[in-house]
Amino acid sequence: MTRGGEIPQSRARDRLIVIGVIVLVCLLGLTLTRYVTVLLQQRAGEQQKSETLGRLSEVRARLEGAVSATVYITQGLVSYAAINQGVTQSEFDRFAREIAASDPAIRILALAPANVVRYIYPLEGNERAVGLDYTRNKAQWPAVRRVMEERRTLVAGPVDLVQGGRGLIARSPILLPGDNDSGPAERRYWGVASVVVDTDYLFEHAGIRPEIGGYAFALRGVDGRGASGAMIMGDPALFLGDAVTLPVTLPNGEWQITGRPIDGWVSTSAESRFAGLAGVGTTALLAVLSALLVYAQQRARAMALHDDLTGLPNRRLLVDRLEQLASLSERTGIGFQVFFIDLNGFKPINDTFGHAVGDMVLRAIGNRLRAETRESDTIARIGGDEFVVVVPGLILQRSSANLADRLRQSFDDPVRVGDHVISIQVSVGWATYPDDATSISDILALADKRMYRDKEAVA
Repeated sequence: MTRGGEIPQSRARDRLIVIGVIVLVCLLGLTLTRYVTVLLQQRAGEQQKSETLGRLSEVRARLEGAVSATVYITQGLVSYAAINQGVTQSEFDRFAREIAASDPAIRILALAPANVVRYIYPLEGNERAVGLDYTRNKAQWPAVRRVMEERRTLVAGPVDLVQGGRGLIARSPILLPGDNDSGPAERRYWGVASVVVDTDYLFEHAGIRPEIGGYAFALRGVDGRGASGAMIMGDPALFLGDAVTLPVTLPNGEWQITGRPIDGWVSTSAESRFAGLAGVGTTALLAVLSALLVYAQQRARAMALHDDLTGLPNRRLLVDRLEQLASLSERTGIGFQVFFIDLNGFKPINDTFGHAVGDMVLRAIGNRLRAETRESDTIARIGGDEFVVVVPGLILQRSSANLADRLRQSFDDPVRVGDHVISIQVSVGWATYPDDATSISDILALADKRMYRDKEAVA
């Protein structure tokens, strides 16, 4: 216990409680804010990826549709060649012209008996391709050989054409049925039918370019080899990042298409930023309000136990501390002394100088008592001009009398309050626990009684 009746540990504890409340509210508020903003960011990212996936799905559908149409035309060309093995170039031109008119993406149609190009449409501009022996062309022979060996339609390319430019080539084997036709495996390989599609036209109408509509796209899988195939279009780095990737199904193969927003995926959104700002602001407000509430509760508790004017413990806190010392005395045998102090003639001070000056005098008395007591002592104001000093520990009767004299002498010097110099005298009475009394009420009453005896002796 201290001279002013405050416990430093209690003050520190109260401050720590306020700080702890602020930290706890901030921690909970910011954690919740972070959780909400992350959810909103994730939702924004998922929505953006969903939109990208939808865009890729549309492109994939158009690509697969265009390739399927090309394969369908290739099958028609295969059927025509199987039936008309001795077709002339003019007859082939008439047939091919009708087929090419059905699809503007078709650039070239060709028949290659024994893997040598003999028929091509249109001939004009493609003369260099006539007589092309696939077995001698390193770029195109691997795809043709796969068609021969696997006996099924394959989509090759895009490849560099011998006549110039690039194209996507759908190739189908032309298999002639024998007398005892038991399926493709038993049929004789006659050659290959090829339909060359204008790659640029195909991609343009499918809505895919390296950059379009705020998206970056890439396509890979030359010759239908999927992830192991070479790049067809776009930046290869897209396949190494976090872009959305979908397969594009081809006859007996696949491409892979990938895409992401040109500016990258959203790292934050307007909703998450607003939620973050609102959460931080709300957390700060709640932290301040919580701290004020806890501080108000602490002040209310302190005011309930302390005198408003002097800040000293009041009667309630004094009794509580006396009870603690009495319990300690029962365990240790160490008692304590109670000194009752009362001002002589305080009423005339109020009447002469006013209550404001009287209040300042009472505060000055409290300060002088602090100066004359130890840190371990307790000073309390229990009435208008009544003070109590509690001294724990064993003090001899002579020492108690000496302390009482010292308390009286501390008021020999007048009190200066503003422009007023006021002389003060006090009366002091004391009692020792447990020598004089063994109950709190009795020892207070005895000290009070002795104080009045001292007052009468002075008078």
